[in-house]
Amino acid sequence: MNLLELMHAAVEQFTNRECLRYKRDGQWHALTYQEVWNLAEQFATGLRQLGVKADDKVGLLATNRPAWPISDLAIQRLGAVVTPIYPTLPANQVRFILENADVQLLIVEDKAQLEKVEQDGPPVLQRVITIEPLSEEHGDRVVSFRRVLALADKPSTRREPLPNIHDIPDDRVATIVHTSGTSGQPKGVMLSHANLVSNVQSSLTLVPVSMDDISLSYLPLSHIFERTVGQFASLVSGCTIAYAEGINKIQENLLEVRPTILITVPRLLEKVYAKVQEQLARAPGPVRQMVQATLKSGKTNGITYRLVDTLVFSKVRGALGGRLRLIVSGGAALNAEIASFYAQAGIPVCEGYGMTESAPVIAVNPIGAQRPGTVGKPIPGVEVKITQDGELLVRGPNVMIGYYRQPEETKSALDEDGWLHTGDIAEMDDGYIRIIDRKKHILVLTTGKNVAPLPIESALSLAPHIASAVVLGDRRKFVSALIVPDFESMQGFLRKRGISGPAQVWIRHPEVVSLFQKEVREAVQGFADFEQPKRFALLPEDFTIESGDLTPTLKVRTRIVYDRYRDQIEAMYEGDDYIPVFPEFNQSAPRLASDGPTLPPHA
Repeated sequence: MNLLELMHAAVEQFTNRECLRYKRDGQWHALTYQEVWNLAEQFATGLRQLGVKADDKVGLLATNRPAWPISDLAIQRLGAVVTPIYPTLPANQVRFILENADVQLLIVEDKAQLEKVEQDGPPVLQRVITIEPLSEEHGDRVVSFRRVLALADKPSTRREPLPNIHDIPDDRVATIVHTSGTSGQPKGVMLSHANLVSNVQSSLTLVPVSMDDISLSYLPLSHIFERTVGQFASLVSGCTIAYAEGINKIQENLLEVRPTILITVPRLLEKVYAKVQEQLARAPGPVRQMVQATLKSGKTNGITYRLVDTLVFSKVRGALGGRLRLIVSGGAALNAEIASFYAQAGIPVCEGYGMTESAPVIAVNPIGAQRPGTVGKPIPGVEVKITQDGELLVRGPNVMIGYYRQPEETKSALDEDGWLHTGDIAEMDDGYIRIIDRKKHILVLTTGKNVAPLPIESALSLAPHIASAVVLGDRRKFVSALIVPDFESMQGFLRKRGISGPAQVWIRHPEVVSLFQKEVREAVQGFADFEQPKRFALLPEDFTIESGDLTPTLKVRTRIVYDRYRDQIEAMYEGDDYIPVFPEFNQSAPRLASDGPTLPPHA
């Protein structure tokens, strides 16, 4: 079965039900399943008039909106290949993807996205379609979305039917999705119709969705996790998808839409949890102790729990719309403490695991049988095994065809027996998978100890005033950390103590330094001595996509971060501009000029 057959079956079943909901001019509007399909057919007809044919590469550079899935379906309706591009990427990275995937036609959202390719687009790019109408002419090479739809109304095109959807082979490439490029240039992952269909069907057996559900979509559809789970799996099930107006409006949209399902990455869940912790820190002592004891116990009944539910959990549920029955978290590791918190609040979190190369879902915590701290069990049809050095290997119908025009890269990722090398170190217990860290991120200290930074970074990010952290120490004698303060939560702390000025100034204030020393010590106390950071540096600004520190999927680009903060890193190991976590270590630690290169060789 190909993806179009799967989607058409859903349209026939849920014909007049609400499919997509979107906001325009302050009002919510809706399209039914049949209306979405009809628009996709109409747009496919128009694309064919522009010369799009089977196996052509068509790019999509836009935020989440109805035109996204309509374009997605229309391109595949012609047997062509969808190449999604993150709308946050700068022009040079957009150009790289267009050239790498041989994109011939590009659909962009508006003038701002058009400008990324208008002056310096690759030669292979023949035409651009703009979803938003433009106020000025841009030549014959640029046409509007509406104009392409209008092409289908010509009598000559109506007489020529579109190809039969059943004629699209399921082994045909449906999409080329580029990896996030955390440690190098992105690679174009070729996924077939069969890859996507198998992943959708298997995932739904463990995390069922129904036509009574409504999902708020805020992760970019260019992210394969949102596209497979948030779009295809939702639509196959008859779910309604409401498009958020953007991350800055997510709180407002949650209250308006009141979704039953939220597909998310841990960062949003961490922010809500951090807000609760910040408010808890200001609560009277007896209240704080009662809530902390309840959270630690994990109880979901009793008089004390009901009181904590009234004080805390009910407010969390309300802030998320009040109807959430399920959160599906992926894209990065979710701290077990946070998953347990939401479960106590009556909102189960099904954490999953996957990668672009596996379409993407590999494993997920089954609803009703979640184990916080794990990424769940392999989905049906997917095999996993762990090598002697701890790497997780995956095999199944969801595994990619390969990397586009990169046979050597494909060969190194896929062995002859079809096993995909994930690059992740993992453990298994009773069928549940626990991800330790990326294989290339393991820190090897000069003492011979190996340290996985991910669990330490996760623990640090739970501290009330820490937004994120990068742990380092490869080829060094001890572990250190770059700490990004939670600038929002720090405002109350600073006001209360009369501390003012820019972040570059207040991060050096003695009271601020003392606060972070305490929070870092408490966060890492459960780790072995050699795993605990001995020094850290406070950074005056957050990691962002715009600065290049984060990928569009919010993963830290370690190579760029290490290079950008080279001086701070050197100061922690060879200079005197650092903050000791443990004062006694500050007195005894030797200078480390001979400890190795500035940057980890595999960063």
